Amino acid sequence: MIRVCPRCGYRDPPIWRPAKIHNPSGDIDIARLDDVKAWQPKVERQLEISRGKKAVIEGVFAYYIGKRGVWVRRVAAQIYRDCGMAAFKPPYETSKHNKLQKQVSGRTKTTFTKKLVVELKEENKT
Repeated sequence: MIRVCPRCGYRDPPIWRPAKIHNPSGDIDIARLDDVKAWQPKVERQLEISRGKKAVIEGVFAYYIGKRGVWVRRVAAQIYRDCGMAAFKPPYETSKHNKLQKQVSGRTKTTFTKKLVVELKEENKT
């Protein structure tokens, strides 16, 4: 998806796409590091220096790469200035959320299974 600025005509490189996970506002874009290296080498060099530590501001965007260094995240520089590193993070801690979901769904399944077994036993008795 290529975005074009209606004011100045700037064309966004086609490597950037909206992050689908943990991005309810649509502010976070992602791209693979290899693509950023090919399309925006200056940004990629700065990201390699600051890998996992801080964001890099270049033009109207702020870029961040995690410690593993596969995906580069991008937000508007103004959002980064307002929110800091929280601009690149999901709205909640995903590992805790997933752990809680597993516990809840596990309990629900177990409770349902126990009730079903009891009902089947009662039906067999009659």
